[in-house]
Amino acid sequence: MTVSASLSHVSGSVLAALAMAIALPVGVIGAQGTSTIELRPFVGAMVQTGQQRSLLENSVLAGADMSWQFQRNFAVTGSLAWAPSNDKALSGSDARVDLYQYDLGIEGRMNNLLNNPAWSLRPYAALGAGGRTYNYRNVDDVSAQTDFVGHGSIGIDIVPTASRAGLRIEARDNVSAFRGLHGELADRSARNDVQFTAGLTIRM
Repeated sequence: MTVSASLSHVSGSVLAALAMAIALPVGVIGAQGTSTIELRPFVGAMVQTGQQRSLLENSVLAGADMSWQFQRNFAVTGSLAWAPSNDKALSGSDARVDLYQYDLGIEGRMNNLLNNPAWSLRPYAALGAGGRTYNYRNVDDVSAQTDFVGHGSIGIDIVPTASRAGLRIEARDNVSAFRGLHGELADRSARNDVQFTAGLTIRM
């Protein structure tokens, strides 16, 4: 199976799973628990792996999540993130590349692991899909390139039970259908990077 066919199969499976989760009947959701909206600004690092290490520099990462916890153990999360990186083949201001990432995912959250009623410690895992746009900041004659990105992530939520605020720590593995920073490659290929973030969760 070719790389493009594999990515298409994976993206189709992920999007189908997300659609099924979002389309759960309202009656079932209401029976399982009270829904909650969470807003989460975060900051961290994007680390390039594999072939991407020779192309882009590692960079800081900043963004925000919004989650809808529609059942005690499940949530849908949308994310927006920005990472300012550099094209290693160029120098000076021409090398600056902004990465914009936007995606939607489904989370499975475990129950509280602590016996202490004052604190909640809940690991989670997630799958999601979306897009990533590469844009050279100071090169006018190069068009922005947007690629499909799928991800899997694991993390933990640490929340005082009496508070509306808490801490989330997450590690994410991204796989993209890469066609170059400005579409210079003839065929798409699977490329990989990882993210490590910490965010402040605010329950609405």
